[in-house]
Amino acid sequence: MTLKSDPPARRRWPFSSIGAKITLILLTMAGTSALAWALVSLVFTEVAEGMEQLTETRLVRLEESGRAFAATVATKDAMLELLLADDQDGLNEGESAARDAVSLLETTTEEMPEAMRDDFARDSAAVADKLSALAQARKGAYSNRKGIEDSTVHLQQVTNTILRTLADLSDDAYFDLAFGGEETMAAVDKALHDLVAEKFGALQLLLEARAEINLLSGTVLATGTTRDPAMLSVLSDVSAASLKRLSTAIQGLSGNSATTIKLSVLRDAASTFSNALKGDRARFEVVRQGVLRTRQTADAALTTAVDDMVFDLTIAAEQAMADNRAAIRSLLENEVGFLNDLVSVNTLINRFEMTALDIVVARGEAETQALSAQLQSIVQDLMSFQTMGGGAISESISQIRALADPDTGLLSFKLASLQADDAAQEASVATAKAVQKISERAALLGGNAQAAIAEMADHIMASVRAARQRFVLLMGAAITVLIGAMVVTRVLIQNPLHRISEVTERLAGGDMSDVTGFEKASDEIFRIARALAVFRNGLVEKEELALRTEAERQERMTEQTAAVEAIGRGLEALSQGDLTARIIEDVGEGYAKLRGDFNEAMEVLSSTLHEMSAASERIHRGATEISEASDNLSQRTENQAATLEQTAAALDQLTANVSSAADGARDVNKTVLEVQQEAENSGNVVQNAVTAMTEIEQSSDQISQIVSVIDDIAFQTNLLALNAGVEAARAGEAGKGFAVVASEVRALARRSSESAMEIKSLITNSSAQVEAGVELVGKAGKALHSILQQIGDVSDLINGIAVVATEQSLGLKEINTGMSQLDQVTQQNAAMVEQTTAASHMLNADASRMAKLTAHFKTDEPEKDEDEDAQQVEWEEMSDPWTIGYGENKPAPAVPA
Repeated sequence: MTLKSDPPARRRWPFSSIGAKITLILLTMAGTSALAWALVSLVFTEVAEGMEQLTETRLVRLEESGRAFAATVATKDAMLELLLADDQDGLNEGESAARDAVSLLETTTEEMPEAMRDDFARDSAAVADKLSALAQARKGAYSNRKGIEDSTVHLQQVTNTILRTLADLSDDAYFDLAFGGEETMAAVDKALHDLVAEKFGALQLLLEARAEINLLSGTVLATGTTRDPAMLSVLSDVSAASLKRLSTAIQGLSGNSATTIKLSVLRDAASTFSNALKGDRARFEVVRQGVLRTRQTADAALTTAVDDMVFDLTIAAEQAMADNRAAIRSLLENEVGFLNDLVSVNTLINRFEMTALDIVVARGEAETQALSAQLQSIVQDLMSFQTMGGGAISESISQIRALADPDTGLLSFKLASLQADDAAQEASVATAKAVQKISERAALLGGNAQAAIAEMADHIMASVRAARQRFVLLMGAAITVLIGAMVVTRVLIQNPLHRISEVTERLAGGDMSDVTGFEKASDEIFRIARALAVFRNGLVEKEELALRTEAERQERMTEQTAAVEAIGRGLEALSQGDLTARIIEDVGEGYAKLRGDFNEAMEVLSSTLHEMSAASERIHRGATEISEASDNLSQRTENQAATLEQTAAALDQLTANVSSAADGARDVNKTVLEVQQEAENSGNVVQNAVTAMTEIEQSSDQISQIVSVIDDIAFQTNLLALNAGVEAARAGEAGKGFAVVASEVRALARRSSESAMEIKSLITNSSAQVEAGVELVGKAGKALHSILQQIGDVSDLINGIAVVATEQSLGLKEINTGMSQLDQVTQQNAAMVEQTTAASHMLNADASRMAKLTAHFKTDEPEKDEDEDAQQVEWEEMSDPWTIGYGENKPAPAVPA
C-alpha cells in the first residue's frame, strides 16, 4: 500500500495565477492597440486638416488661375483671328470672338479675389478697348487692301493687253525690218556685183589688152632692129607670153557684155603681131609699118573703150552710192525707228508696273509719295506714244493714267492701307501687352496656388511617412508582445498543464508516486497538483471509494482538458490574425474568468483594427479624389498647351503666307528676266543689221582692192614702158619707133592710174557713208543695251522686294519663337501639375498599403451607425472636386477645350 503524502506547500508571488498572466498579456496587447489607435487618429486629424485647407483655399485659387489663363487664351485667339482674317466673313468672326473673349474676361474678373479684382478689371477694360480698335483697323485695312488688289489686277490686265499689242506690233516691225534688210542687201549686192564683176572686170581686161598690144608692138619692133641672139631669145619669150595674155584678155572680153569694143580689132592685132614675129627680117620695114598701123588702130579702139568704161564706172559708182545711202537711211528711219519706239514703250510699261509694285510694298507714306511722283513722270512719257501704231494702245494708256491718279487710283488705297496697318499694329501690340499683364497676374496666382498645394502635399506626405514608420514600429512591438505572450503562455501555462496532465494520466494508470515539482507553477496548476496529491492520499486512504473517486477525477480531467483546448484554439487563431475567434465552450467555474478576459481582449483588439481599416479606407478615398482633381487639372493644362500650339501653328501659316509673297516677287523677277530676254532678241536683230552693213562695207573694201590691183597694173605697165624707152634709147635711131610706143604706153598707164584713183575716191566716199550707216545701227544697238541695263535695274528692284518679304517672314518667325517660349512655360506648368498628380498617387498607394496591412487581420464588420454615415457623407462632399469653392447652387466652371 502506498504511503500517504502531504500536499506540497508554496509561497505566493504576484501574477502567479494563470488568470493574472493572461490578464497581463491582454493588457499589454490592449495598450499596444490603444497606442496604434492614437497614432492613426493623430495622422488622420493632420491629413483631414490639410485636405480641408487644400480643398477650400488652394484648389480654388488654382481654378481661378486656370479660368484666367483660359480667358487670356481666348483673347489671344480672337486677336490672331482678327490679324489672320483675309475676308469680310473672317473679320466678322474675329470680331464676334473678340466680344466673347471680353465677356469671358469680365466674368473671370468678377470671380477673382478681392485683392486682385481691380487690377484684373483695369486690364480687361484695356483689352476690350484695344480689341475694338484692332477690329476697326483690320476692317479698314481689308477694305483698302481689296482696293489695292483690284487695282493691281486691273494693272496686270491693262499691262498684258499693252504687251500683247506691242508684241503684235513688234512682230510686224521685225518682219518689215527683216524684209527691208533683205531688200537693201539685195540691192547693194546687185549694184556691187554689176560694178565689180562686170564693169571693173571689163576695164581690167581692156587695160591688160592695151598693155599687151603696146608691149607686143615694142618687142616686134625691137626684134627687127637687133641681131643679138640673146636679146632675140628674150624678146621672143616676152612676145610669146604677151601674145598668150592678150589671147586670154580677148577671150575674157568676149564673155563680158559691159564693153563696147569690137573684138575683131583686137583679134586682128593679135594675128598681126603673131605674123610679124614669124616673118622674114628682110621685109622688116613692111612689117614695122603694119605693126604701127595695127597698134594705132587697136590703141584708138581701146582708148575709146577705156574712156567709155571709166565713164560708166563713175556713173555706176555714184548711182550705187546714192542707192545704198537711200536704202540704209530708209531702213534706219522706218523699221529700226519703229522698233526703238516699241522698246521705249515696253520699257515705260515695265517701269510703271515695277513702280506700282513698289508702291504696293512701300513701308511708309514718304516712300509712297516719292514713288507716286515717279509714276506720274512715267505716265507723262507714255502719253507721247498714244498715236503710235494707229492709236492701238491709246485706250490702255488712258487706263494706266487713271490707275496713277493720286486721288482715286492706287496711291489713295495704299496711303489709307498704310494708315490702317499702323493703327492695327499699334492696337495689336497694345492688346498683346494687356493680355500679357493678365497672363502674368494669372501665372502669379496659379504659381502661388501650385506652390502652396505642393507644400501642403509635402507636409501631408511627411506626416503619412512618419505615421507609417511609427505604425511599423508599433506593429513590430505588437508582434513582439504577441510572440512573447505565446512563449510565456507555453512556458508558464501549457508546459505545467502538460506536466500536470502527465501526472494525472500516471495516476490514472495506477502510478501512485508523489506529486512533486509544482511548487513554482501557477496557482491553478499548484492547486491542481495539490488536489491530485489529495486525490492520491484519498485513494491511498480510501481505496474502497475508488470508483467514485475515479469518476470524479475523470470529470475534473475532462473539464480541464476542454478549458485548455479552448484557450489553445483561441491563442492559435490570434497568432494567425483572426480576431473573430471567441471562447464559447463551457470551461467550468475555475476558467470562466479566463474565458471572459480573453474574449474581451479580442473584442477590443478587433474594434481597434476595424477602426484603423475604416480610417485607412477614408484616406484611400481622399487620396483618390486628390488624384482625380490633379488629373483634371493636368488635362486642362494640357488643353491650354494644345491651344498655344494651335496659336503657334497659325503663326506658322502666316509666316508661310509671307514666304509665298516673297515667292510671288521672285516670279515677277522671272517675268522681268523674260522681258529682258525679248529685248536681247531685239538687240540681236539690230546686230544682224550691223552685220549686214559690215558686209556692205567689206564689199566696198573688195572694190577698193580691185582698184588697187588696177593701180598696180598701171604701175607695172609704166615700168614696162620705162624699160622699153631705155632699150629704145640704147638702140639709137633704130629704136625711135619703139620709144614712141613706150611713150604712149606710159601715157596710157598714167591715165589708167588716174582713173583708178578717181574710182577709189568714189569707193572711199561710199565706204564712209556705209560706215555712217553702221555707226547709226551701232547706236541703236547701244540704245538696246541701255534698255537691257534698265531692265536689269528693274530686276534688282524686284529682288529688293523679295528681300523685304523675306525680312517680314523672319519677323513673323521671331513672333512664332515667342509663342513657342510661352508654350514651353505652359508645358513646364503642366509638368508641375504632373508632379503634384504623382504625389497624390503616391499618397493613394501608401493608403492602399496601410489598408492591406490592416486587412491581414480578420475582424467583425459592425454596421455603421448614423454618426459614422454622416461623417462619410460629409467627407465625400468635402472631397468632391466639382463642389470645392462653389457651394451647392453655384455651377462649377466648364473645363476649357
